[in-house]
Amino acid sequence: MFCPKCGTLSFPNPSGNISCTNYKCGYNGPAKLVIKGTDGEEVDLSNVKSKTESKKREYEVIKDSDKMQGILTKDTYMCPKCDCVEVFAYLEQTRSSDEPETRMLTCKDCGNGWREY
Repeated sequence: MFCPKCGTLSFPNPSGNISCTNYKCGYNGPAKLVIKGTDGEEVDLSNVKSKTESKKREYEVIKDSDKMQGILTKDTYMCPKCDCVEVFAYLEQTRSSDEPETRMLTCKDCGNGWREY
């Protein structure tokens, strides 16, 4: 619906009245129910209804923290929890592009994960 006074886009309440969103206009009242269409013909809007409907979305949480990712390295890193020297490692960009990558590490034996900056 458009405000009959200034033409600003407005949404009618359930009773059919509109409150103009233009603070300079401030029109409150019934909407004009007959308007002229693009071809000059009058269009009756008396049976138009507006509704607000929310749709429910389903989300699936993917947990991949227990998955061993990266390349298995030996004797390069040591797990701080179990002192194992076989560690899965990969690089991930966790900060802005002008900062260096973060090295993500996961122990092969105990599954402990940590990162090096």
